[in-house]
Amino acid sequence: MFDMEYYIYDQRNRRIGVLQNYESIQWKKAYDTTGTFEIHAIENEENLKNLIEENRIVRNDDKTIGFIKYVNCKNGKVEVRGYLDNLNERINPTTSHIKKVEEDLYALVNKNKRGLNIVTMKPKGIVEEVDIETTWQELSATFHEVCQLSGCGYQMIMTEQNSNMVEIYKRDKNYDVSFSEDIGNVVINSYLQDISKYKNYAYVAGEGEGKERIVVEVDRSGKGKRYEIYVDAKDIQRTWVDSSGSSHTYSDEEYKKILEQRGNLKLDEQERIIEFSCDVDLSNESFIFGKDYFLGDIVKIRSLKYNVSKWFRISEINDIDESGHSIVATFTEYEGG
Repeated sequence: MFDMEYYIYDQRNRRIGVLQNYESIQWKKAYDTTGTFEIHAIENEENLKNLIEENRIVRNDDKTIGFIKYVNCKNGKVEVRGYLDNLNERINPTTSHIKKVEEDLYALVNKNKRGLNIVTMKPKGIVEEVDIETTWQELSATFHEVCQLSGCGYQMIMTEQNSNMVEIYKRDKNYDVSFSEDIGNVVINSYLQDISKYKNYAYVAGEGEGKERIVVEVDRSGKGKRYEIYVDAKDIQRTWVDSSGSSHTYSDEEYKKILEQRGNLKLDEQERIIEFSCDVDLSNESFIFGKDYFLGDIVKIRSLKYNVSKWFRISEINDIDESGHSIVATFTEYEGG
């Protein structure tokens, strides 16, 4: 039985009501990027009062938060959209070096609050590391880059004190769960293959001019066919100043490693896309979402129709409340083998 409630909070952190008289809700949770939501409701006095910009909507089951950013009242209906975190409301105006994913991303949030209602979860001891630097970037963009590179995910949930708490977590291969048309636990809506923007070999050019310019090459072709890209990384300088005003200079090895990291990030943006969109059969009790598998899990998908048997990450869950409850899952090819 689907028994979901959506609580509404105002900008002063007060719970002001429960969402009612709605026609449809799509709650799109994503693993390593910012999720979104969309609500269509009846235009009545209560909804006009509560469904306004900057108010928050909180699910009663998992405490995920929707930040209202768009309201459109038309023909007796109210359309509301927004994001499932508020990380896009702050940028990092200093140069920050991200190495330990959990520790350094939480530190990035804590030093850039500037009055924003946001706290960080107690660290779990996640061991994943990267090696990048960030400056003048929205926190949401940095979280996405780092999590995509490290295989981590993040979400924002409401605490008992009504604070917006960001949580970094890690999901791995789930060997106990698989999906296929034969088992009957999914209906594949679409299968996408796209290499129109695919690149696997980067020339990354850092500081310097002409023959003196420092260039590194990043090869992810696996000795197969090359798809090359040029990456202008002049913004990455060997000498940089931290938030306290202290000057630092990278060694040759450190500088080239950072350029390689920029190349890998650009290649991540130009990946080959193999993606399934599937309706999850909620009546099939062989595997139950939220009990046997979760957003971010890496699971095996087998499709005789598309001749595919590979590991895919559950990259998005669209939880739909519209004349009944349904779930649409997006599975993105997992490159980790």
